[in-house]
Amino acid sequence: MSSYREHCQMMETISTSLFIQMTLIFQFLCSLIALPVVVVASYWLWKSRNGKLFHINVIIIFQVHLFGFFVHFFSRIILHGLDLYNYAVFDYCNMPASTIRCFILRTQYVFGMRLISATTIPFIIERYVATVKSPSYEHSGCTFGILMAILQLSIVLFSTVFSFSSFSFADPFMDYCISFKIGKFGSTEVIHSLGVATQIFGRILFEYIFQKNEKLRSKRLTSTLSNRYSLQQNMKSMETLKVFANLQSIFLTAQMTIFLFILYVGLSIEKPTYISLVELNASYPIYAVVSIVILFKRDRSSRVKLEKSLETHVQADQSIYFENFKKAWQ
Repeated sequence: MSSYREHCQMMETISTSLFIQMTLIFQFLCSLIALPVVVVASYWLWKSRNGKLFHINVIIIFQVHLFGFFVHFFSRIILHGLDLYNYAVFDYCNMPASTIRCFILRTQYVFGMRLISATTIPFIIERYVATVKSPSYEHSGCTFGILMAILQLSIVLFSTVFSFSSFSFADPFMDYCISFKIGKFGSTEVIHSLGVATQIFGRILFEYIFQKNEKLRSKRLTSTLSNRYSLQQNMKSMETLKVFANLQSIFLTAQMTIFLFILYVGLSIEKPTYISLVELNASYPIYAVVSIVILFKRDRSSRVKLEKSLETHVQADQSIYFENFKKAWQ
C-alpha cells in the first residue's frame, strides 16, 4: 500500500470522527471568544486605574504572558479552522495538510503555550527582588522588567527549538498537524516534565515570598512613612498576584501531567481519540477566560474594600486622630 493511499484511509478515519469534529469546533469557538478577552485584558493592564497599582515590571511580565495567549489562540483559530474547512470541502485524499504548513502553525501554537507557562520563573524572580528591595523598589524603573521579559522569551525560544529539533520533514503531508510522535518519549515529554516541577516549585517559592511580605508589613510601624506605603502597596498587589499564582500552578500542573499520561497511553488507543484528548487537554482558551474573569473580580473586590475604607476614615470622628497623635508622642 502506498504512502499516499495510507493518507487517504487515515484522513477518512479522522475527518469522519464525531469526537474530533466536536473537539475542533469547541476549541475553535473557545479561541474565538478568548482572543478579544485577552485584548481587553491587555488594555486594562496598561490603562485602568487599578492596573497602575502594579509595578511596571509586573505589568511588562504579564503583557508577555497575555501575548502568549494571543499567539496561541490566533494560530489555533487558523489551525482548527483550516482542518474543519478541509473536512467539509475536500475528498479524503486531498485533506492532508502540508508538513511545512503544520510546522509553521504548530510552532506558533506551542510557542504561545510555552510563553504562558514560562511566566512563572520571571514572575517569582521579580517578586523576590521586589520583596528584598521593598524600601526602594517602587521607585525603580522598567529595566528589570524588560530583562525579565527577555528571560521569559529566551526560555520559550529554547524550549520550542528543543521540542521541534526532531520534527521530521520526510513526508510532505501530515494526517493531522501535531509536533510529536505517539508513544515515543522525546523532547516534548522532557519539557513538560520540567514544566510540572517548575510550577510546583514556583508555587512553593511564591508562598515563601508572600509570607515574607506579611512579616515585613507587621514591622511597618518602625519604618518610615514612605517605606510603610511601599510595603502596603506591595502587599495589595501580592494578594491579587497570589490568586494568579494559584490559578497558574493548578492549571498548568494538571494540564502537563495529564498530557504526559495521554502520551503514555497513546499507542493503546485509537488515533482519533488520541488527537481529541490532546486538543481537549490543551484548554488554554478556557483557562484564559476563567483566570482573567477571576482576576477582574478580585481587583474589583479590592477596589470596593479600599473605597469603603476611605469612606470610613472620612466619616470618622476627627478628634480620634488628635488623640492618636498625642499618644504617639507620649
